[in-house]
Amino acid sequence: MRRLSQVRSKLADERGATLLTMIFFLFCLGGLLSLVLFQEQTHFLKMNVQQTADLISKGARAAGKWEYVDAEGNRQTRLFATKEEAIRSEAEIIRGAREEAEILWNDNRASLERGKLDDAHVVHQKGEKQHLYKQGIYYIWIGVETRLPSFTEDHQVKLERVSQSGTYD
Repeated sequence: MRRLSQVRSKLADERGATLLTMIFFLFCLGGLLSLVLFQEQTHFLKMNVQQTADLISKGARAAGKWEYVDAEGNRQTRLFATKEEAIRSEAEIIRGAREEAEILWNDNRASLERGKLDDAHVVHQKGEKQHLYKQGIYYIWIGVETRLPSFTEDHQVKLERVSQSGTYD
């Protein structure tokens, strides 16, 4: 009985220190969890932007691609930016690569904005470089800005993703 009362008195003396230690470790655990969640939100945003860029570049290239056999009998591939350009060259395509990319961007922008983006920019063909079309390459750059929350505050995050689809032999 005497032993039990000694243990109780010791525990009563230690309660304040134990409480402070528990609060300290609770804040440390909360901070660590916040960092992990912030990192995962960033990775999810990167993945979503990259998938959107890949979808647009591959879809645009597939829409504007025209394959033909040249005078020497070699198979050639050409990418047309617009339907009018293809008609002038007597190519048979449904829609130009740039036109298809615009449609795909407008359709898929909502999936990026669902993540509460502050801003999203897209640059096609490095500023519409014609030599990329002639090589059969479609290039797209997407830049996004958003705020991601962490334990103490929101952080401004800027991401840039690139996708390029082309003929690679």
